Amino acid sequence: MAKSDKMINKNANKMNTLGKMEAGRIVLFRLLIIVLADIIVGSLFDFVKAEATRELAFHMNVHPVLKVVFGVVLALAAVYFVVMLVKKVDTSAHIMTPEMVLGLALFLFTTAMFYDHFRNTPFLFYTIMVIGSVLYAVYYIYTILLYKR
Repeated sequence: MAKSDKMINKNANKMNTLGKMEAGRIVLFRLLIIVLADIIVGSLFDFVKAEATRELAFHMNVHPVLKVVFGVVLALAAVYFVVMLVKKVDTSAHIMTPEMVLGLALFLFTTAMFYDHFRNTPFLFYTIMVIGSVLYAVYYIYTILLYKR
């Protein structure tokens, strides 16, 4: 009987062991990271689009480099995600999880790749960005905070 008391549940994660206040703090930091990323990307998008000469210089010099850099960042984030998945490291209580790193890298990569489409319809870019952030926030609030005791 003593062995059964000391058995570790392999499906349990660190987030389930935290109290509601600690889990709420982690969720708040995750949401703040996503909001900060949205503000930075949105303001840079607006800054580049504000003036035609600035947009031309960005499109000719910086945009091709950003495509490559964000592609490499996406590949590295995917490798990091796979390594953490294979090693079965519990990152549920981390402020920035591998899933978040991969999602943020994917967001930056798609923004860089579809910049030409987004500059013609900036309303579409802002709408996609806000909807994605709201869905992300609802997911974390629903799955983590509402099931805490």
